[in-house]
Amino acid sequence: MSAQTAIEILDSLFDIFKQMGGGIALDLHWLAISRRLQQVRAEADWSADLDFVAVRLKAQAAFYIARYRPSDGPEPIRPADAARLEKVVEQYSILRAHLEQQVAAR
Repeated sequence: MSAQTAIEILDSLFDIFKQMGGGIALDLHWLAISRRLQQVRAEADWSADLDFVAVRLKAQAAFYIARYRPSDGPEPIRPADAARLEKVVEQYSILRAHLEQQVAAR
C-alpha cells in the first residue's frame, strides 16, 4: 500500500471536476469519483478520518449533481453551481492533505 499512489489516484479527480463544471454526464462523474475513492482506500492506510472526508466528498459531489442547472447567461457555470463545485474541491483538498501526512510520516 502506498499513500503516494493514493495521492496520484486522487489527483486524477481534477479532470472529473473540470468536466462536472460543464455539466456533462454528471451521474457518470459521480460513479467515477466513487470508484477512484475505492482505489484510494485500497492504497492508503485508511482511517475513520479519511473515511469521513471521503464520504463528505462523495456527498458534496452528489449534491452538486442533484442541484446543477445549466447556465442561461454568458458565464460557463452559474455562480451557485460554482460555489457547490468549490465545496467538492474543498473536500478533495482535505482528503489529499490527510494522504500527504501519511507520505510525510514514512
